[in-house]
Amino acid sequence: MSKYKKTIIGSTILLLILLASCLYPLYGPTNFNHMNFIEDNHGNVIGKPPFPPSVSHLFGTSRNGEDMFWLLLYGAKFTLITSFTVALLRVLFGGVFGLFLSLWAPFLKSLFKDFFLAFRYIPSLLIAVILMAPIVGNFNDVPIASLVTCQIIILVFLGIPTATLMTVDITDELLKTSFVQSSFLMGASKFHIARRQLLPFICSYSVLFMVQQLLSTLQIIMHLGIFGYFLGGLNRAGIFGWDDPQGPPTPATLSFEWAGLIGQGFKDFNLAPWTVFTPVLGFFLVIVIVNMIKKEIENNILGLETTKWGKKRKQASSVKQFGVPLNTFELINKE
Repeated sequence: MSKYKKTIIGSTILLLILLASCLYPLYGPTNFNHMNFIEDNHGNVIGKPPFPPSVSHLFGTSRNGEDMFWLLLYGAKFTLITSFTVALLRVLFGGVFGLFLSLWAPFLKSLFKDFFLAFRYIPSLLIAVILMAPIVGNFNDVPIASLVTCQIIILVFLGIPTATLMTVDITDELLKTSFVQSSFLMGASKFHIARRQLLPFICSYSVLFMVQQLLSTLQIIMHLGIFGYFLGGLNRAGIFGWDDPQGPPTPATLSFEWAGLIGQGFKDFNLAPWTVFTPVLGFFLVIVIVNMIKKEIENNILGLETTKWGKKRKQASSVKQFGVPLNTFELINKE
């Protein structure tokens, strides 16, 4: 446990944020501490939202007069749960497919790599925008559950190639080890080798894969929010003060997830920058925590330890490859 102090602390912070967001209806104001106008003693309007940060609104308010802190806390569960779900499904499907390619269909590996090589030069954001435009880009009558399911499928699809290729590379390296070669010589089936020898090592790497995919998912969700593609769809009520009576409502987030808060407040960036900086601060906090967890897991897998001066060095224990001491097995001549 001492090797994963940062991981435990970071995971605890994320879990507390998630619990606080899920339990919001029990303690949070239903109107998000809404404030419409400020009037003087004579009833004259002297201020209207968005209001800047103050004692009553530490992070200011949105253009609709809702407190940004309560909006951020309420929408945290939608951002975090969606990101964790997408990352988990990417690793799960990509891992299974990569294991299948390495063991049962190695002749397809080169075709798979060549096919998805082109996608390395095409931004994932562009593909996501093209795929989400028919279902999120306008005010339609698609049920929220169906809309969110389609969005999750699209986000999972964008990360499966990366997870698959990483699994293929690790599986190919594991197949070269002596203990796997010995199992083949003794007549073990591919299913037995995959279940008893490969999966334990791949599962240990899957945690790192998931953290990497979580960072990727948070990044693309934030970018989609800037372009107006919000998780859960658009709010028909629009945004106070920006809507044209003769035109469609201004895109506003329905679930108040963080990317949607950035997107709906982007027009106010010059007039009310706190409406954008507040959700960006939420993303920044989560990304810093997840990146800290990722670095610690990488260091433990590679057998590195960080000194008190911040430098990395090899641990004093025996060098490991895929988590197994090299001197545990004796090399043999296959011929």
